[in-house]
Amino acid sequence: MIFQRTAVIGIGLIGGSFALAGREAGVLGEVVGVARSERTLLEAVHFGAADRTTADAAVAVRDADLVYIATPVAAISAVMAQIAPSLKPGCVVTDAGSTKLGVMQAAAELLPPHAHFVGGHPMAGSERGGVAEARSHLFHGRTYLLTPTPGSDDALARLRELVIAIGARPVVVDAQSHDRIVARTSHLPHIAAAALCLALGDNVLQRDFIGAGLRDTTRIAEGPVEVWREILMTNATEVLGALDEFIAATERYRDAVASADEEEITRLLDEARAARQRMGES
Repeated sequence: MIFQRTAVIGIGLIGGSFALAGREAGVLGEVVGVARSERTLLEAVHFGAADRTTADAAVAVRDADLVYIATPVAAISAVMAQIAPSLKPGCVVTDAGSTKLGVMQAAAELLPPHAHFVGGHPMAGSERGGVAEARSHLFHGRTYLLTPTPGSDDALARLRELVIAIGARPVVVDAQSHDRIVARTSHLPHIAAAALCLALGDNVLQRDFIGAGLRDTTRIAEGPVEVWREILMTNATEVLGALDEFIAATERYRDAVASADEEEITRLLDEARAARQRMGES
């Protein structure tokens, strides 16, 4: 067992799945779940994601060896400020936020020096939220990004071991590179799916004309609005850069179609097909 006692703050889909996966793998001992909703607290115990629960994060982290913050990104700094006085020496703190630069800055400013912070971002999720949707296999085969802080080598090693135990693949990256890359591999795809839904307008009501391609392409647009709003706002600079690149690419297609340039259309489609093949299967 890597961590005897864990506090999961925000025990919803990601936090609940982390707890279930860690318990199933035998790397997490007692889990204390934290949420604002009484229903979520009851469900966390009912579905086996937590041994006990509380609405008070400061209470939950007392004597915790690991604190896992799985709240929306915009709430992470407030959680850090709340729990900082209650963290025991040697405690490892990590998060599951989809943007990292702001989180890392908050950790440096708010957490005590006797706690060790390593940022985290599991590249896994679902359009559905809540601890009732949590699954122990959610992270299997997925990349799990880790952003260490100075002096966190031991904590990083323990989290790497835990990530492997729950079936994910740990990748260590600095916060700035993380935000730049995920703006293009995660945040931009969500915007593209959402924008496509908007562009279709009333055509989305013509169900007889909707095939698997459209359903697959737009599936992620069903993600929680509040979660994605915060992701886009906390990574605005990198998202804008990614959008500019995407707009430039779509304009190449528009120009080729407008000029009936068969050779350019073929070239663009070939380039895209080759790029998708290099990604491999997810």
